[in-house]
Amino acid sequence: MKVRTRGMFSVRRLRRVIADRLHGTPFDQALAAAARDRQHDFVFGWNRGLGDIALGLVPLFARIRARITGSRIVLVTRPDLAQMAGLAGVDDVVVVTGLVRDAPFDPLQAAKTHGIVFRGQPTVFADPDPTRWLDGRRAAYAPRLTWNSALDACADRLVVPAQGRIVIGAHVNSETAQYYGYVKDWPAESWRALLARFPAARGVHWLLFGNAASPQFSFPNVTDMRGATSMHELLALVRRHCRVLVAPDSGILTAVYYLDQATPLDVVSLWSDPRQGILKQGCASPNPALRHRPLHGCDDDVRNLTVTDVETALAAVLAPLSPRTVDGATHAV
Repeated sequence: MKVRTRGMFSVRRLRRVIADRLHGTPFDQALAAAARDRQHDFVFGWNRGLGDIALGLVPLFARIRARITGSRIVLVTRPDLAQMAGLAGVDDVVVVTGLVRDAPFDPLQAAKTHGIVFRGQPTVFADPDPTRWLDGRRAAYAPRLTWNSALDACADRLVVPAQGRIVIGAHVNSETAQYYGYVKDWPAESWRALLARFPAARGVHWLLFGNAASPQFSFPNVTDMRGATSMHELLALVRRHCRVLVAPDSGILTAVYYLDQATPLDVVSLWSDPRQGILKQGCASPNPALRHRPLHGCDDDVRNLTVTDVETALAAVLAPLSPRTVDGATHAV
């Protein structure tokens, strides 16, 4: 298990930074070699976080496309990341069944096993290091996830009983906290108090997103979608039904933020560490109609955000909105 911690620096890291500045990162060197050898095929293995596909891999893919005309990119990953990988602008997605997060594997062999045929010897990045390879140039190729509007139909099977109300999506648990060295999630009791302060009488309906419907949040104006949607369905629900999203630093927040579609959306994000995720990336959303309000907990702890802090931010977002129906879905403008 890879635990990410903050504020770490060492002589070894300093030497690595200097070497990267002088000679280029391993990615720079491999890309230069591929250009020199006229090699067009690239294979990436990815067995870490969901959000890092957009934050880290997509800018690397963009650099390849800019340097190598006619490049072909194959991304090999585990099943739960497959739909996100399909939005990353790659040519092929290969899914390795049974792959456990952070377990080592051979992406080239997996690609060949699944019938991928390469032109010559591809350039292989079995364990990419975007944090290192994008250091100091994250904004050079801003992340964007390609959305096919036909995927909006993914939301049609999911009933959202919110006609005439403003729909607020809420990702109540990042569900990957064990992979990080700090708290990422706002407490469940704080979420319950927030939901209670925005009942149906305030003209809102809540959609809960996540992998599992635990803990429970039982309110009459809440529809719990946790564990009931794929990634495409979740994003389609946000696009078709949600006017506001409240979420911690997470893969869902990242996916929504970098979705390359013009959809009116206000995002209220909750943070322990503002030096991570989309805040670290420092790139604007490709969605010109997205407005973002990040909230940072005192002492780098999201638990120090009070319910009143989040209620105030959310009330400010809701104040100018009024519900109306657009293309058969409830939005607000």
